[in-house]
Amino acid sequence: MRANMPAFGKTRLLTVADFADFETAYGSDPSGGSKRKDQGEEGRWRSFTREQIKARSDNLDIAWLRDTEAEAEEQLIEPEDIAAAIIGHLKAALEDIEMLSEELEPNPEKAAEVPEAAE
Repeated sequence: MRANMPAFGKTRLLTVADFADFETAYGSDPSGGSKRKDQGEEGRWRSFTREQIKARSDNLDIAWLRDTEAEAEEQLIEPEDIAAAIIGHLKAALEDIEMLSEELEPNPEKAAEVPEAAE
């Protein structure tokens, strides 16, 4: 979920109404061809020009909304919601560990390219 969204769970279900702002910003063309309006510095839905992205060294990590996810998690009271939040964090950590493990594993194709030492 994006920053500043409610914590969804057993006590706060995700509904069609939660997508209303996105649908308005996206427009009526299901292929994405609708004209969009940037909602400005405080808006959730923004657009950036190629020049603006280039000025950031092509870094697409453009965050302008204050992430209050931690604050939202602190307000959870139902054990099922707390457990769901913990499970989400654990799954994300496991994915990070798996990606790191894959990066650290020796590549068999590259190993075959390395010449063996002369005896």
